[in-house]
Amino acid sequence: MSSYRLVFRVAFEHAYFADGVLRPLRIVPGAACHDMLRRAGVLLLEEEGGIAAFGDDRIVERLRLHTLDAGAALGLAFLVYVTDPHFFEYTLPARPAGSLLFLSTADAAADADGCLLLHATPTVPAAALLPREHPRLQAILGQRVLAPAPAMVLEVALTPAMLDAPEPGRSFQIRFDAASSHWKYCVFGAAEAGNESRAGIVDLAGDMEFEHLPGAEIGDRRRADVWLSKRAIPMRERPEARFQLRAVSPSGDKVLIKRMPNAGVGKRFRECRDGNEILVSEVFVNP
Repeated sequence: MSSYRLVFRVAFEHAYFADGVLRPLRIVPGAACHDMLRRAGVLLLEEEGGIAAFGDDRIVERLRLHTLDAGAALGLAFLVYVTDPHFFEYTLPARPAGSLLFLSTADAAADADGCLLLHATPTVPAAALLPREHPRLQAILGQRVLAPAPAMVLEVALTPAMLDAPEPGRSFQIRFDAASSHWKYCVFGAAEAGNESRAGIVDLAGDMEFEHLPGAEIGDRRRADVWLSKRAIPMRERPEARFQLRAVSPSGDKVLIKRMPNAGVGKRFRECRDGNEILVSEVFVNP
């Protein structure tokens, strides 16, 4: 590949993952895109968290002729499947039923560091979600319903200017933000483990406070004491939060649980608090 050079690269990033790379992807060229790349001789490679296309001078010239014949940007469409079934549970924007994400290099904008993002905002906005019947999707997917449906459609709008640009002008990024939720701890047996009225959850970093809510009977009528974080906590693959359950007494604090478990992606629901709907992640704890 010594004579090959980069034609384009698209990388996916996500705030949820510890290293910021979105890996559980399967990126498939659409039928017309596959045919175009094959006829041009483009080498398409899967990379960690994205794809990249390479070609030698002859291949690049063929692509240039195709764009000139089209008289406009040559739209290369890719179907992006996410292999993690929980993807949209920890991802923003939240996806309404019947919609797909659509991202195109035609909408690329440079951020403060000069990186070309396929969205004008720092992370993928809700405006990138289009209904399945939207003309931009219909032109790529057609009328039939795909099963399984892709999570998003990626369009590389190839132009002579892109082919002639320095390599940074042919490298694009897509950045997803992580969803946030209020953590709700339901602790069984807190009254027996310590002084119930003076027990509380403490953030060792001192950043988060928890509200002690009225107790609840859960499942087989077991009583649980409930604490809810006062602010939403961003979801992370490896949460950095370090919370403790402590009981306060005149003789000093007693640590009941040295480190509370972190909330996972599952067990989330919406709850109304003070007239506002919030997203809650529930954690059940036996001291």
